[in-house]
Amino acid sequence: MAIPYVLTNGPGDGSVSVGVDGYGAFGSAVGSDSSNAVFDPIPPDLRSAVGTTFESGVAIRFGGVGGRSFLTSGLIGSSGGLINPAVSGTSISGSSAFISGGLSVSLLQTLSPIFSGSTQIGSELTQTYTMTNTSPATLAFEMIRYLDGDLGASLGDDGGGKLGAMLFETETATGTTTSAVFVAITGEGGTVPSSGRYEVDSFSGLRSRIIAGTALDDTVTGDGLDPDEFIDALSGYDVTLALMNLFTLAPGATGVYITRTSLASAPPSVVAGVPEPASLLLLGLGLGLLGVASRVSRRP
Repeated sequence: MAIPYVLTNGPGDGSVSVGVDGYGAFGSAVGSDSSNAVFDPIPPDLRSAVGTTFESGVAIRFGGVGGRSFLTSGLIGSSGGLINPAVSGTSISGSSAFISGGLSVSLLQTLSPIFSGSTQIGSELTQTYTMTNTSPATLAFEMIRYLDGDLGASLGDDGGGKLGAMLFETETATGTTTSAVFVAITGEGGTVPSSGRYEVDSFSGLRSRIIAGTALDDTVTGDGLDPDEFIDALSGYDVTLALMNLFTLAPGATGVYITRTSLASAPPSVVAGVPEPASLLLLGLGLGLLGVASRVSRRP
């Protein structure tokens, strides 16, 4: 029987519960082997549970031409439908293994709290793919992390953007700070491409272009002429995020790809660890939660 492997570090403010499949996919619409990432915001947000994710997964392409395929036992758009690898572990960590093309992949998925000083402000899912080339030829391939976040009740006025190496999505692009929950992704390992690294754009166009093999356009759609790379107020839409990393592995060689998902009640810069553009600073001033200079740590 299909069932998600549930990782949870709750109960409590800042905790997360998420059902993952053996490839690392999750979300409310991916399939029966995965489920939504549900976040418990911290005060003054009094909601006890906020669903955050419609679809999340990693797409792979070998050779740099043609379409890409999502690694999931469910479906992300028209892609996926693989046999679900077994996941084993604890309530905060799960391990699985699978084959993709000529790669033998071990996946470790770990959930940990995010702290600012002594205050838990959120949680982070770290997914580590250890990939060994078992084929007789060198393999060149792409890994694209994709996330369609659905934060709160409204799906059509999301905010978001890029801070350093992190892409993030907020509940609204109208400037409202009543609840500043955000979801963010990163991608580490291999080579960071000089172009085609990232894209912030609308559902479901970005998802379809990933599957079709279209290059990412290094653009935050909805950002105006200012340099902040943040969707402008009143320019929100149903935001999706994508980040690409490149790998080349000789026969027998091993590479590591790490993608992180952060969920927090704080300005995104607190987790990103980079200075805020002016628009995000205004967002943070309305929270009354934390100084952006607070030290952020992740504890096992």
